[in-house]
Formats: sequence, C-alpha cells, structure tokens
Amino acid sequence: MKKISIIGLPIILIIILIITLITGHKINKQNSASKKKEIFNLTQQLQSKNNQISIVQKYFLQRNENINDVISPNNINFSEIFKDKNLGDFNNYSISKYKTNDVLFNANIKAVASAYLDFYNNDNEIILVTYDGILAISKLSNINKFKKIRSNITSLVKFEDFYISDQYGVKDILIDNDLIYVSLITEKEQNCFNLKIIKSKINKEFLDFEIFYETPQCVNKKNEHGFLAHQGGGGRMVKKDDNSILLTTGEFRNRPLAQDINSEFGKILNIDTISKEAKIISMGHRNPQGLYYSKKHDFIISTEHGPKGGDEINLNINPVKQTKNFGWPISSYGEHYYKNYSKEILEQAPLNNSHKDYGFTEPVKYFVPSIGISEIVPLDKNDTEFFVGAMGSEIVEKDLGLHYILLDASKKKVVDHKYVLLNERVRDMAVSKDRKTIILFLETSGSLAIIKKN
Repeated sequence: MKKISIIGLPIILIIILIITLITGHKINKQNSASKKKEIFNLTQQLQSKNNQISIVQKYFLQRNENINDVISPNNINFSEIFKDKNLGDFNNYSISKYKTNDVLFNANIKAVASAYLDFYNNDNEIILVTYDGILAISKLSNINKFKKIRSNITSLVKFEDFYISDQYGVKDILIDNDLIYVSLITEKEQNCFNLKIIKSKINKEFLDFEIFYETPQCVNKKNEHGFLAHQGGGGRMVKKDDNSILLTTGEFRNRPLAQDINSEFGKILNIDTISKEAKIISMGHRNPQGLYYSKKHDFIISTEHGPKGGDEINLNINPVKQTKNFGWPISSYGEHYYKNYSKEILEQAPLNNSHKDYGFTEPVKYFVPSIGISEIVPLDKNDTEFFVGAMGSEIVEKDLGLHYILLDASKKKVVDHKYVLLNERVRDMAVSKDRKTIILFLETSGSLAIIKKN
C-alpha cells in the first residue's frame, strides 16, 4: 500500500474527522444518561459525519490508498481512561479502559468505532482487526500502542462498500496458534452477498491472506423478505478441535433460509480445516452473534439477535449427534418490527412464541425487550459461568453492558443472572486460557477494556 502524505489532504477533511470524534464523545455521554432525544439527534449527526468520511475514503480507495494511514500510519494508539476499577457488584473483578481516536469506521450508527480482537502468543499479545480490515498487534502488558500489520485484504476484497459501510465489513477474528482467521461479508456476485473466511500464517510485518472458506450460495438483495446484511451476517468463529472450526451464519433477513436444510444461511456450521467441507450443526438461527464450544463438556452455547425482542441464549449439548433446530422464523419470543407484511411472509415467518410446541429447541434464556446481544465468553474452567455482551442503547432495557449467567451442573438451564452497566456497546470479547483476563472492544466510544479476575 502506498504511503500517504498528510500535506495533500484538504483541510476540510481533517475538520470532518475532528467533528466526528467530538460527536462520538457526546453520544457516549448521552448514552450514560439514556436521554432518547439527545441520543437520536447526536446519532443522526454522527451518521452524517460518517457519510462524509466514507466519501473521503472512496477518494483514497480509488488511488489505492487508505484514509486510516493518514490518521495514524503505523500504530493504533490508546490512551488510559481509568485503571483497576471494581466491575460493578463483582468485587472479584477489576476493569481498566483505554480509548482510541485512530479507528474511523463502525458497525452501527450508535458507535464511534468497531473492532474485533483475540489473544495471541500464549495470551501475551492481542491482535485486533477493525471493521474495515485494519490489523494491529500489541503486548497485553502495554496496550497503549498497537503496531499496524500490513496485509493483502484489499486485493482479496474489491467490494468498495466493505471499507465504508456499516452493513458489511469484518465479522470476527480467530487466532489458532500461528494462524489467523478473519470472517467477513463480501459481494459474491452483483447485489448478492455471502460470508467468507480468509486465513493467514501470522507474521507481524505482513499478513498474506488466502480464502479459506466461503458459503457456496449468496443472498440476493432482491427477495420478498428484503435484505439487511447488518442484521443477518453472523460470522462468529471458534475452534472446535484440531481439525475443525465452527462458524455462525445469519440469514440476511431472507428469513426462510434459516429453515432450508440446503442453505448454509441461518446456521451454525462445522468446517473441516483440511477438506474445507462444511456440515450443518444447527439451524433455525436469525443472526448468531456469540459462540463458545466447551470441549470438556461437549456443548455449544450461542447467542443471537431476535427481531423486536427475543434475543436468545441457546445450548446445544452433544452437537454432532444430530442437527438441532432452534426455530427461527417459525418460533421466536420477539415480534416483527412492522405489522404490514404480506400474508405470504407472515405464513413463512409467524414468530410463534413457543419453540417446543412446534418441534424446536427452546432457548435456555431469552430477553424481552432485546439487549442487543453479542459475544459470550466463559469465566470458569468448568464452563458454568459466562459473560454475555450487550449492545443496544437503553440502560433501562439492560443494554450497554455485560450480563452474567450461571448454568446448573447439568449444563441445561440458567440458574443465576446479573447485569453490569458499562455505558458502552460491547462489540467483542475474548478470554484468556486461564479465564483470568477478558479483553473487550467497546464501540460507543471506540475503547478497549481489560477485565481481570482478582
């Protein structure tokens, strides 16, 4: 990638960036107070500034350059906001927070910046990838400065909106020893989109990605249910064993795909890392945004967005024995956003409350109203305690923070549930192997948080 001189950047573009960062700070303050009108107004302002930055990014992309390299050519810098505060009522956990102004693009109009992260090098380092595909690495002991890692992503992903729109972009990152996997939404054919996983051997100077896997089909923007990549991408990945990884897929709002056994959308897939063949582990998913596999107890716990209400936590015990069906869009504890759907669409997506009555697996827990559910990570080595991320924008609905859940000994039901307010949308989380350190990306302000078990 070409090196860019800031001298050639018009002054007005710099002003746009500064205004955007200030606006994002204001949004975070208003979220803390949960003031709907102010949040709405500031969100509209942020969206306007993001649109302006997108225009600037298009200008650079046409010249095989990137606006991110103008903001900070070599690093993503974080400044300390606070250190080692108690995590709400969890006195055995402390939290530290660090903010950056060097990540420009976001996965939601209520966010300033979005990124995904994972541990590397025996949990001594963190690798981060922004929503628009910028990668960086830092030692856990010094996370104020992430060194950017150059890559060939721009040569693999030619779809321009990937780099400028909150509808597409990176969906997750997975580190497996010296390999890095990145999932993303791409345009397979004109106006037809799918999920893709790219893979590279880790090199701190340059990541030479190749396509590891992609869904063979794509979802066309033109279908009777509509199209919304932002609400249906899925893309979460976890390692299942030495020869396979799990991948979640959404249905891009083409709801019937989730019940189509011949489609890979609205599913959790088991992908063989050698043959690259995928097997459907479970179906009937809307948009799974959290994923964890317990090798010790052989179960998958996943989270997924409901429609208007009905976010779910789902358990799949002994997942390879049979393909489980979690019901979407036949069953859901949420409801449609709009009431004027055609009779045909409502027949295909009736959203019956009960799952069991229609032959589906009930969620182990659901949330009405929705919490904007995101990633899930284990807290203990017995895989009974978990933190679940919440995005959204309403504190009264227990968004903007973490939910603690405790499973019973049989791993079949939730027996305890608590909420920790962070005043931030929790976009991603990763946990160390010893379960003593959790890293989070908080997208309301574009911050990184470190939670440590005391």
